[in-house]
Amino acid sequence: MHTDDIIEDVGSMSRFQLLLLFLIIGSKVIHPWGMLMMSFTGVPPDFWWCDKNASVAPNGAMNYTHIQQCPSLDSNTTCTFVYSQEKDTVINEWNLVCEQSDVKPFITAVQMGGVVLGAALGGQSGDAIGRKKTYYLSLLLNVFFNLAAAFSVSWQMFTVLRFFIGAMVGSLLVVSFSYYMEFIGKYWRPMTGTMPFWPVGSALFAMTCWLCPNWSYLHIITAMIHVPFLFGWFVVPESMRWLAAHGHLEEAEKVVDQMARYNGTKKPVNTAAILKQVAEEELRGRESNRKYTYLDLYRPWSLCWKSFIIQIVWLNVSSVYYGISFGVGRLTGNLYLNMFLVAIIDIPGKLVVFFLSNKIGRRWTAFIFFALASCAAFAVVFVTSVDAAVGESVTTVLALVCRLGVAAAWACHLVFASETYPTVIRNLGYGAANTAARVGSIVSPYIFTMGGDDLMPPFLIVGISMFLCTLLSLVMKETMGVPLEDTTANTSKKPCNSDVMVGYKSIPLKKDEDNGLLDEEV
Repeated sequence: MHTDDIIEDVGSMSRFQLLLLFLIIGSKVIHPWGMLMMSFTGVPPDFWWCDKNASVAPNGAMNYTHIQQCPSLDSNTTCTFVYSQEKDTVINEWNLVCEQSDVKPFITAVQMGGVVLGAALGGQSGDAIGRKKTYYLSLLLNVFFNLAAAFSVSWQMFTVLRFFIGAMVGSLLVVSFSYYMEFIGKYWRPMTGTMPFWPVGSALFAMTCWLCPNWSYLHIITAMIHVPFLFGWFVVPESMRWLAAHGHLEEAEKVVDQMARYNGTKKPVNTAAILKQVAEEELRGRESNRKYTYLDLYRPWSLCWKSFIIQIVWLNVSSVYYGISFGVGRLTGNLYLNMFLVAIIDIPGKLVVFFLSNKIGRRWTAFIFFALASCAAFAVVFVTSVDAAVGESVTTVLALVCRLGVAAAWACHLVFASETYPTVIRNLGYGAANTAARVGSIVSPYIFTMGGDDLMPPFLIVGISMFLCTLLSLVMKETMGVPLEDTTANTSKKPCNSDVMVGYKSIPLKKDEDNGLLDEEV
């Protein structure tokens, strides 16, 4: 018996789950505001130049002969940087141009380093002290750090605060996914990764940047939109699976009562027995009072190789996904429109993933979209190599197709990662995958700075990276329709009951027809 049976009996997708969908997964609407802030705040104003006399940019700035020209290094004259007034970003706030131009990707990389730390700590914390405490503490701290960042007095202070904002976003992304998944039935699991809250949030962020193009105000707005989700503390319970696996049986049963009450159903009569079985299996499967760590993701081998593949895929996907997001300023066309399109293109892909992953499985769905992203990236390389002028007119379209494929494949792997691990280490597994992803995201700001104005080098890297993910997606075992494991008891042996492990050799067993005992098959 599994806790999945309890969830199916009290309602696997009803009023209770819909409420939590808004309060937990719905918060992903605000996560892009923190993650993608540098895609706007790191873009310089349209016109800037170095002038001996500081002045406001005139209307005829486009005809100024020294637009975006840095002073020569051998010049002894000093000048003041002057910027056009259509947007206020950290670039013109602290003159991050010319010899200071490397600061922008550095700030983004530091932020992503914070996401790496936050993903690791969020995974460990979610499994150690609970999903609920980790989730709401991260939300609260994110409010504080965004408000502090809005009043930064130097780019160094701003960089430190972006690191902590990244850490909170990393923690939220890790814990929110597994938190909600542990309340829903197996048929609805793909919805956790395919609901388009993230792209909707990204699109709203792009529109807000257009309406309020000021880096400081945007941080204040980001802090304020976190506040409504904090009130979920008084409604959302701790994960029933986590409580049962950690021996808190009375609290776990109260959560089942709450689910049944909200859904208008009755608690199964064997609820206490199932929860007790989960707790006992977990107690037998591990040492007394032992805390799980990331090392448990790599033992035994049956779990180890899956962890490595998931982390390699996430590293590559993240570097491409955020590379396109942070490199949106390199694409032709209006900045705000491109930001909006890069965000909104995720929605159709995620919706298709929800239906395909329940029809043909997670593995083949990921394969199809990784192949699409790889083909689109190589198409950019081909077009730009044949005719650069023509390439400029179609590169944005191909980049959007590539982004669609990457986002859809990643949505599928979100489900893959959570379905692979049992409850007691699910947050750790998801946290490790997110940590690998953030390592890729640290590199992402530099991918689209390669090649200057030539988009061939970055998209060649993207194409190769996505082709590797296409192959690796075929290696993963299908998880469609497989019940979620709650303990590590079943991961320490092979899935088939007719095999036992002796050292590194698998010895098949057969049943003796006379006495029903198991004998070794010679």
